[in-house]
Amino acid sequence: MVAGVRKTDSTPISIPYLVDLERDRRKPSDSVLNQLVKVLRLDADVLFFLEGRGAPDLRLGKVGIATLRDALRTLRRNLDGQGGAL
Repeated sequence: MVAGVRKTDSTPISIPYLVDLERDRRKPSDSVLNQLVKVLRLDADVLFFLEGRGAPDLRLGKVGIATLRDALRTLRRNLDGQGGAL
């Protein structure tokens, strides 16, 4: 299923590379993560969050600090209201 996913040097990812990603021994590029999102039909925001980084379209420079702060505060309020404090 992931045979069409390519690293930034255009080589296809290998099974050992995929295993390394699964076991946190390697950090995939944004490009690899975005391809995995499409191939595996995952939510990009969740996958980037699980990888420990913000989605590229939400990084500083693309989003102002005040907008980002307000969005994170809203997220925390919503989670707190559901018993899932951040």
